[in-house]
Amino acid sequence: MTNKTHISQVDERILLFEDGTAPLGAAASLVGNVIQVSGFTHITGFIYSDVTGGLVIEQGLAIADFPIGTAATSMVTSSALAITAANITDNAFSVQIVAPFVRIIYVNGAGAQTDFRAVFEARVLRGL
Repeated sequence: MTNKTHISQVDERILLFEDGTAPLGAAASLVGNVIQVSGFTHITGFIYSDVTGGLVIEQGLAIADFPIGTAATSMVTSSALAITAANITDNAFSVQIVAPFVRIIYVNGAGAQTDFRAVFEARVLRGL
């Protein structure tokens, strides 16, 4: 299994853009590609890990806002979420999109994972 960027247009309302399945080592990171999400309203998804970690959803106005290999410094917004080990229910999330580009970063906790699954989607949520 590998962590990969998987971009798949399901329909005009759903864009699946990250799919991570390979367990991460202690304090390792899964840094997604910068994805254009213009026309979508929310990033939704879930993370399952047997080790507690953290999720950061960065949003910016241009691809240049996302330096390679480091945290971005000129974001429109950055949302941080704690991910509790072995808890798929509470690790589901929805974040409103406020900028045309996003990047997902997951940082694993102090121990190496043996089980990991991450799915992120850009969606159009109506009637909210």
